Amino acid sequence: MKKIVILEDDTSFREVIVSEIDKNPEMECIGSFSKIKDLTKNLPELFPDLFWLDISLPDGLITNHIVKIKQLYPNSLCLICSMHDDDEKVFAAIKSGADGYILKNSSLETMMTALDELFAGGSPMSPFIARKVINYMQDDVTEKAMLLNLTKREQEILSNLALGFQYKEVAEQLSVSLETIKKHVQNIYKKLHVQNRTEAINKFNKLNLL
Repeated sequence: MKKIVILEDDTSFREVIVSEIDKNPEMECIGSFSKIKDLTKNLPELFPDLFWLDISLPDGLITNHIVKIKQLYPNSLCLICSMHDDDEKVFAAIKSGADGYILKNSSLETMMTALDELFAGGSPMSPFIARKVINYMQDDVTEKAMLLNLTKREQEILSNLALGFQYKEVAEQLSVSLETIKKHVQNIYKKLHVQNRTEAINKFNKLNLL
């Protein structure tokens, strides 16, 4: 029997989900809450196999608490079921440890199937959310390709600039002229599709190539 805990502030929706879960002979809803504080208060006594979580609750965002849930129950799954589909909330939930993300406009059948997929080892996502994740990963790969396209010397210069050194100091360290450094920097800007030093350093740091 799979034990499920629900955190959802919409009473009608919560009752529907509880009813659907309890129709499945292999699942049981062992707790339902409308506020984060009520969930966290009872957290040590629950021992569920899965948390069904809304993102935006009257007393805050659940994304700030998923890490704590995972620390207490590392083997429990977390399914986000929310109306929110903006990048900030979606990626905050996934990075915090959510195992799946279903939008509330999905059919009940889709939602219940998501539970089966999670217990089978999958990570169910609504198509719109899945596309966001794919686009994010593709953009990330594109940026990595840009950085890898830098020559060894260009990466060396950018690394020094990211550490706070000025052009003249970098030139002295590498035993080249100031003009040579400036030419390399212009090439770096073109390859990274940036306009200035700050943008170049931010892109460099983002992908941990320092």
